[in-house]
Amino acid sequence: MRFSFLFLFLPISIIFADVSRFIDSLELPGAGGQINVFTKSSALISSRPVSLRSYSDDTVALPSTITLSRETLEQRLGESIAHRYQASGKVVAFLTREWSSIKVSSNYLIKISDCSPDQICSSTFTRFSVWDSGNLVGEFAEPLRIGHFVDVFFSKTPLQRGTRLNSIQFDKKPVDILKKYAGTVPANINLKGYQLASNVKSNTPIKWNFLSKVTLVKKGQIVDVFASGNGIYVTMKGMALEDGVSGGNVTVKNLSSKKEFQAKVLNENSVKVHL
Repeated sequence: MRFSFLFLFLPISIIFADVSRFIDSLELPGAGGQINVFTKSSALISSRPVSLRSYSDDTVALPSTITLSRETLEQRLGESIAHRYQASGKVVAFLTREWSSIKVSSNYLIKISDCSPDQICSSTFTRFSVWDSGNLVGEFAEPLRIGHFVDVFFSKTPLQRGTRLNSIQFDKKPVDILKKYAGTVPANINLKGYQLASNVKSNTPIKWNFLSKVTLVKKGQIVDVFASGNGIYVTMKGMALEDGVSGGNVTVKNLSSKKEFQAKVLNENSVKVHL
């Protein structure tokens, strides 16, 4: 019996980078970059996830007829916009013009084709269509007012400038982040590494411009440098030539070679370099 085999050859590329700026006598391979891909989901919302027909004995139960009223349409459009932009929290939509109710079956769905501007904002012009059991009922274009409600941080007590933050210092309340509470800090954010840049009173919604990152590494400090890449791991001592915050970059001098390089701050005593 004869067998055929299919071989797949995957090309392998190796990139070399000179790291003599870290260690005089060592050359290590360089590391590749990272690509982040973001996608926007299609907005297709059905009234309910059921089949077109249900059967009981020999009788066919047809979908019931309902009224697509203003209130129902606003609810469905809010759900559709939230789905389109993969929004956290709750999105609510309000029609700004009169709407004439239409009759549809319980199997109707709404599909948004366009929003202008193409993002969640307090006012938008939306084009959408209504479908019923696979048939197009109508195409519509309506101006909408939008609310986007998300849990944000509110201070429990007065807090002083320079206070290092953690979640237990705050209550969480749902607010519309598109208007009065624009720029507030969502309650799912990890506050570790942040401090207050100004005093705040109790029951104050915390905004991003109230915060600053804590300085972890100070100029002149001796730090541990962790260098890694392509299966190689090196540690050395270095001197920070500037202050650095968590996740920020600082210039570090190699104590042996006296060469300078950029490193990412990990904590109060350590920085990291990708080779």
